[in-house]
Amino acid sequence: MAAQVFDFASIRPKVEQALREQFPHDTVELTEGYKGRVHVLVVSSQFNGKTESEKQDFLWEVLRAELGEDAQAVTLVIGYGTDELK
Repeated sequence: MAAQVFDFASIRPKVEQALREQFPHDTVELTEGYKGRVHVLVVSSQFNGKTESEKQDFLWEVLRAELGEDAQAVTLVIGYGTDELK
């Protein structure tokens, strides 16, 4: 079965808008992955003291709620608390 190809240029703004609603003043970086998939990095004080699982769950909840079916274009999410960068 061939891997689905996504149009990064069209999906990127949707992902960014979904994340900016939750993280308006934080670092949100989106990069292109395999076959147009979106890789996400968020650095936010909202993640301070959270476990990796809690950060992942929160990010995926936001993306799925805001993007619906388009969330399948996101294949990597990484969240860091600002306390982890010291």
